[in-house]
Amino acid sequence: MSYFINIINLDTGEIMISIADKDLIGKKFEDGRIVIDVSPNFYGSKLIDDEEALIYLKSADILILTGNNIVNKAIKEGLVNPDSVLEIKGLKHVQVFKFSY
Repeated sequence: MSYFINIINLDTGEIMISIADKDLIGKKFEDGRIVIDVSPNFYGSKLIDDEEALIYLKSADILILTGNNIVNKAIKEGLVNPDSVLEIKGLKHVQVFKFSY
């Protein structure tokens, strides 16, 4: 499986990543007022594989994941609660904020 990733180092020192399944880039999903635009401007242009995706998922502080493959991978790894997943027209999307105390 391949994914597009965008890595942002925030001023707060946190790392935010947005990852989308490769085949979704450039598509838009709508359900009423909810719109998910899988834009290359947001999800980046760097392609990664499953192994790299797992490393980024575990190390980032903020995750924005779009696509059934990447969301299911994060669920399988215990990084995402399945009850937190938003589904729009069959497309899975989730946002995760990891807090350390």
